[in-house]
Amino acid sequence: MAATIALLGTACGQPKPEPKEDRLLVIDGMEIRFSDLQPYYDFLTGARPELGVKSTYIWAMRDHVLPMMAARRAFPEERAKLLERAEALCSVATNIIELEESSELIVSKTRSNLTRINARLPVAMFLFREEMTGAASPPIELPDGYFVVAAHEYNKSQLTIADFVDALQVGFVTHTAKEWISWWEAEKKRLSDKVTFVHPDYRDNIPQWMQLPKEKQS
Repeated sequence: MAATIALLGTACGQPKPEPKEDRLLVIDGMEIRFSDLQPYYDFLTGARPELGVKSTYIWAMRDHVLPMMAARRAFPEERAKLLERAEALCSVATNIIELEESSELIVSKTRSNLTRINARLPVAMFLFREEMTGAASPPIELPDGYFVVAAHEYNKSQLTIADFVDALQVGFVTHTAKEWISWWEAEKKRLSDKVTFVHPDYRDNIPQWMQLPKEKQS
């Protein structure tokens, strides 16, 4: 009976609910959607439930997804070659011991203790899966290239946010850290006036370097 009434209501011209807007931002033709950001949001709030909804989505967009999308477009050939090299390493290194041995001659490599906050977002999402301790990751895409990572040890704390891992990170990057900062700062200036859409609920949260289009008058 309820289903019949619902169908009659639709047939009689009752308006259907508007679909939820999935776009957070469109800048220079690049669309960033909440659904793209959801895995990062879930990871961040899983460790820090006190984080605000808006600030967490913006964090993932600003620090990871937007610069990565911009770099994909700017350096497609370089990134394709780096991915091939990262995949070649993964083909011979499936665990932390093999990763250490196979990356011996790679310059862009570090070993350090990392927390969820000071590890780069997608790197943290792999390293802080406790069941993956000791395993080498597949190539992890980052704004400046690809990383293959593994954790020697997972150290738990009373607070999840204070957990840390003894991590090896092997990088295949388009830029040094200094070069990347310079490129991204210049790219932000180029992109600053190219915002064509922002979710209306997030206008006050968008990074200040972006010039937002005027709001439509209702």
